[in-house]
Amino acid sequence: MLKKNNRSSPTNKSIEGMGINAFLSSIAIFLSALALGITGFAIVQNFQLQQSFNQLNVSMQKSLVTSEPSPVHNSTLESRPADNTATTPPSQQTQQVNKAIQPGQFVRPAFGGKAEVELLAVKRIQNPETGKRDVVNVQMRFRRLKVRSGGSIILNHTKARNPDTSQTYESYNEVVEDEERERARREGTEIDRSRIKRSTGNIMMRYDVPQGGSSDGYVWMSIPEGINKIDLLVDDTEAFLNVPISE
Repeated sequence: MLKKNNRSSPTNKSIEGMGINAFLSSIAIFLSALALGITGFAIVQNFQLQQSFNQLNVSMQKSLVTSEPSPVHNSTLESRPADNTATTPPSQQTQQVNKAIQPGQFVRPAFGGKAEVELLAVKRIQNPETGKRDVVNVQMRFRRLKVRSGGSIILNHTKARNPDTSQTYESYNEVVEDEERERARREGTEIDRSRIKRSTGNIMMRYDVPQGGSSDGYVWMSIPEGINKIDLLVDDTEAFLNVPISE
């Protein structure tokens, strides 16, 4: 009877060795892949942490810049416009405030060119009797240009006209005289002439004004508040149109 041989053949040993090697290779590949994955994950995490740090750093810098006060430079102070009120002499300040009428701006011929009338100032003032600013003081200059020139100009006959509504206004003396006449009629007394003194009166061009010379006069006009331009109608003189009223 034959005995059984328990030894493995060389072929079987080779197959077993190949299997072990394949298994070990698979484990090595798995471990390599696992290590590569861990490394990649660490790289991604590190990149994200770096971005977060950069964003935080930028935010902190912006906060510091915002919280710091802006420095005041000399160029800003130098570019600021100067205060004209503080540096302008009082006489020039008055001229700037009351610059409605300029010299030679309103000149009209009178008596057919034998004389001329110039407006010096047209300024609103306070009514001394009521306290309202419903009175305009008109200052004029009268020049005689020829030897025989005209008659007289009655300043109380001067009229003002609203260029927008065509409403007319009388001189202050005319208004007060009408009031005094009505009061005297009711009370049976005389007119109080002391109230009627708000103009130069009459300008006699031939006698009051020398040839080539001039004479100044004024008249108060009763013009309601809120009106800032008027037409002025003076005896025997071309009309002054759109005359501004200064305050």
